Amino acid sequence: MRVITGLALAFFVVAMLALQNVWLFASIIGLVCIYAQYEWIKNKFQKTLLGFLLIFNFGFWSIFLLLSGTSLGFVCQSTPYFTYGSIIFNTALFDTFAYMIGSKYGKTYIVKKISPNKTLEGLIGGLLASLFFSSFLIYIAEAHYWIVLYFLLGGLSAYFGDLLISYFKRKSGTKDTGSILPGHGGVLDRIDSHLIATPLLIILVLFS
Repeated sequence: MRVITGLALAFFVVAMLALQNVWLFASIIGLVCIYAQYEWIKNKFQKTLLGFLLIFNFGFWSIFLLLSGTSLGFVCQSTPYFTYGSIIFNTALFDTFAYMIGSKYGKTYIVKKISPNKTLEGLIGGLLASLFFSSFLIYIAEAHYWIVLYFLLGGLSAYFGDLLISYFKRKSGTKDTGSILPGHGGVLDRIDSHLIATPLLIILVLFS
């Protein structure tokens, strides 16, 4: 079920970006953020203002990138939609490989009291996925070499975003923030890694 839901979400995101309709994109991102904030409040997470700022910041920069319509030097001859998709995909790859490598080979726990499944081996596996993906973009899309550093920073940011939500879930005694996404939990469970990584990378590619 986790795999099926993941593939369905990936197809939905790709289709949304392929349509290149900024108002549709903004509406969907807005709904995602509203529901994520609802889950934050429903689960009685501490620091509601922090939750609002994290979620709002994610939504704001996501929409700002596409509204800007800027021709980015991040990837040669790219559109903002391609750039956004690359950023989201990098985080998804980091998450997937960190989970797979950590589950199979993870022995060195980093923050066992907060998230017992997070290991150094998983973190390295996720960062290697970001390294290979950024190198792939350099090869096929003539991306700037800085993309390697950007995406590695994105991977680390994804790790800390995931860890932050895990901390709040542990404090409130919550396993999943919801059940709207079978096999994944709630919307906040799905976007936790993107909350810090996406705004950071967008700011880097817009202002570098």
